[in-house]
Amino acid sequence: MIRPALKGRFLSKSMMLAAVIVVASGFFYVPQAHASFSETLTSADVGQSFTVDWSLAAGTYYEEQTNGTYSNETLTSPLTALGTFTVESLKNNQLLLKGTIDNTTALNSSLTKAYLMSLGISSDPNATPSLQTKGNTFTQVDSPGNFPGGFKNINACVYSANNCSGGKIQDGLAAGSSDSFVLALSGNFGSSPSITLSDFAVKFQTNEESYEFGGNSLSETPEPKTLVLFGTALLLAVGPALRRRFLPVLSEVRRG
Repeated sequence: MIRPALKGRFLSKSMMLAAVIVVASGFFYVPQAHASFSETLTSADVGQSFTVDWSLAAGTYYEEQTNGTYSNETLTSPLTALGTFTVESLKNNQLLLKGTIDNTTALNSSLTKAYLMSLGISSDPNATPSLQTKGNTFTQVDSPGNFPGGFKNINACVYSANNCSGGKIQDGLAAGSSDSFVLALSGNFGSSPSITLSDFAVKFQTNEESYEFGGNSLSETPEPKTLVLFGTALLLAVGPALRRRFLPVLSEVRRG
């Protein structure tokens, strides 16, 4: 994106590749990867969008305990999702952020269920969340602090079941489904409003295990007028070269 106002800040490339093994509930190890970027928004970003994608690779290891016996297991298909976030408004006391979440996980004969249950976001400064517009799946919001998988200081958790930790699997966002909501974050963002968002953690529940991990990439989506300006600039840059290349040919055609 040409405008610098909406710029992802990559904190550590190595963090993007790391898969950390943590103990969950004393029964199995659940891999998780923390998000490696933050996104600072200002009032200049109203109307702008950015995207976050989540991906946990097939073959990710976990250890399961059944009746006192441990067995080594791996995730059989990647867990993937895509989020598009649009800044609807940003004032000195409130951010309105529209989120559209797509569960893009491809199921197979082993991974027959993969539901996205919750999304956690950290904010600086601290903000109080509410849902201005509920989704069909994501209907509740909380400010839990901790999020499953070891994420800390989560200010806003948008979830679909009992709480941020999950619940009835069918309450989540099924593979191949999409849902949208408008999240309101209220706080003191200054006379020149600014708020930094980070983590973007998700929780999946599957027929194999549960997984929590952060968004592993971010891209910025230019608004239509930016694309028009870019196209105009491109034509101005290459136009003279095209005229020099094709003018002799056109002249020959006219003479013929």
